[in-house]
Amino acid sequence: MKNKFTAFFSSGLWIIVLLALTTVGLAIKEIIIPLANGDFTHTIGDGVHVSSYDFNLHPLLINRKLLVASGNSKGGLNALNRPRLLTIAQVSNINNARRDAGGFMQGPDRVVGVVIHGQARAYPLPMMNWHEICNDRLGGKAIAVIWDGFCDTALVVSRKVDGHILRFAYSGLVYNGNALIYDHQPKVADESLFSPIAGRAIAGPMAAQHVKLTPLPCQVVTWRNWKSMYPQTTMIAGVTTLYTAYRKDVYGPYDHSPAGPRYPVAPLWNYHNPKLKSSLILLRIKHHWKPLLFSTLFAGENRGGVVHLRVAGVPVVLQCFKEPQWRTVTVISPQHLPAAYGFLFAWYAQHPQDFTGKFLTQGTENH
Repeated sequence: MKNKFTAFFSSGLWIIVLLALTTVGLAIKEIIIPLANGDFTHTIGDGVHVSSYDFNLHPLLINRKLLVASGNSKGGLNALNRPRLLTIAQVSNINNARRDAGGFMQGPDRVVGVVIHGQARAYPLPMMNWHEICNDRLGGKAIAVIWDGFCDTALVVSRKVDGHILRFAYSGLVYNGNALIYDHQPKVADESLFSPIAGRAIAGPMAAQHVKLTPLPCQVVTWRNWKSMYPQTTMIAGVTTLYTAYRKDVYGPYDHSPAGPRYPVAPLWNYHNPKLKSSLILLRIKHHWKPLLFSTLFAGENRGGVVHLRVAGVPVVLQCFKEPQWRTVTVISPQHLPAAYGFLFAWYAQHPQDFTGKFLTQGTENH
């Protein structure tokens, strides 16, 4: 027996056996265990070809020519799911601790603010730039906060669809200038693509059922104004390792550039005034979006302060904030009114019927 062991080691076969055992161990650690835990992922989507994203495009309820790859892979931006929360005091403490690194979330930063059943929460746009979607629960409701920096669009929708709670994720695809989201399912064939601006499923099983998204009230204001209005608000904490990235101005150069949309858009707003990237607040009234131009709301005597309107027969009161970095508009009443925000070109492309008549000159054709 001793001679056999001696011969084994002297032959060098032990090295091959050791390498084989190491390979098996690594396979278990890196592949088998992650698969068992549901953590094993691989990149889907080459950033160029729509077909590489493996989405079920049957049926497809949109113009295929306007469906393009964003340059990112499927899930290339990680959605936030049930995020950790911070109080105003904790946000301040993180800002102080990170003062030399540019802080965390500061007063002039814009946030998507949501209030449901008396609970208020802020979703900072510098953070949402890196995630685009936050699946959360607020005031007992399952909600998704959705942000698209290339069309400056913010809106909030219910995640409850046909009795099921959906978990939305970043698709890596774009339709008509708006980043598409999808509902994460165990089987890829069961996933559906949704257009946030269109407010409906546009491909996959839920498109076949003509599923629509339910928009909810939200506001886009600065963190300074939000915490002043809602002193008991919480803020999502985001991902600690991305705190430095959150301070980068991702879309600033694009927002202020005279260049048009990054992705194909049709129909394209072809008037010189207002411009393609004009900011809108859109109010959901009687199942239709009613767009209002920021430039009109801040014109003349309305340069800041409270604005009273009658939109589609509904009395609406808006608060306009004019600050050094941003102009923001929020709905004072009725508070139950769903709202969204975005650049003109993206919303016009999907709701051209709402941009008619006096909108061209006043922005409030529905007085």
